[in-house]
Amino acid sequence: MRILVTRKIHPKAVELLTSRYEVDYIAKNEPLAYDFLIGNAEKYQGILCCVSEKIDADFLWTARTNLKIISNMAAGLDNIDVKTALSLGIEVRNTPDVVTECTADFTLALALSLLRKIPRAQDYIRCNKWISWDPEIFLGRNLQDLTWGIIGLGRIGRAVAKRLIAFGCHLIYHDPYVTLDSTQDGLVELKKSTLNELLRLSDIISLHVPLTRETACLINSKSLERMKKTALLINMARGGVVNTFDLITTLKNKEIGGIAFDVFDPEPLTGNHEIFQFDNVIITPHIGTATEECRRDMAVMAAKNIVDFFNKEHNQ
Repeated sequence: MRILVTRKIHPKAVELLTSRYEVDYIAKNEPLAYDFLIGNAEKYQGILCCVSEKIDADFLWTARTNLKIISNMAAGLDNIDVKTALSLGIEVRNTPDVVTECTADFTLALALSLLRKIPRAQDYIRCNKWISWDPEIFLGRNLQDLTWGIIGLGRIGRAVAKRLIAFGCHLIYHDPYVTLDSTQDGLVELKKSTLNELLRLSDIISLHVPLTRETACLINSKSLERMKKTALLINMARGGVVNTFDLITTLKNKEIGGIAFDVFDPEPLTGNHEIFQFDNVIITPHIGTATEECRRDMAVMAAKNIVDFFNKEHNQ
């Protein structure tokens, strides 16, 4: 059995695979070139990849003779043409559970940094503007006085809600695929809402949906117009959920309170991107799962996905 690991990952995951299979391990911290990927597609029965690798239909058709499983070291699968893979009998797995807690933590970190204007306050000091204590600079809001709208109530959305209950803010959510038993889930304070109502009522909105045809550009000029002009938007989903052009237009017109995004469209961003002309913007480089523990657990789970698949196949 020959396995391709497309990027440098935690050694525990590498050991899990190398102890069982022949492994081609690309131990570099950079995306694997597509030409290499498709040029070697027919060699492998299993692939462990990351969100930086695009597993498209051309690759899948080339790899279909031998490839049996793709294990994506990510919660999402938008970098993989899952429909084509499944039609060719290729299993596709991801690592959803292990990213939940750290991503929820980072959602609140971004929101509080934006709400309390922490990056701007630090820049103020660096520019030697801090002369004395001033009761009127960098005034934020009390989180407990605000309404927070969660779009997408999957694992991460629920983990965010549970954290916010402790802050005492008003919680609403929109997810057409979820029927929440608030008592059973310990989320009594969480109320279901239509998307339009959530956009209209929320002081802070966080996005936790997968990138699909339905959610692509979910946040666009129309939805941005429905939001409060003081609202804060947090994107912890995928960059393509938000229409970048419409977002920048809204920022230019000062029709939004601010944004904090861990993902963006396009990605990666350059330092001279026009989004950085606004002082009510925080952009981080897709690091919502960037803890030592989570990166280890993601890699190990991705490796276990492959091991479990072949063990199951062997026992059939």
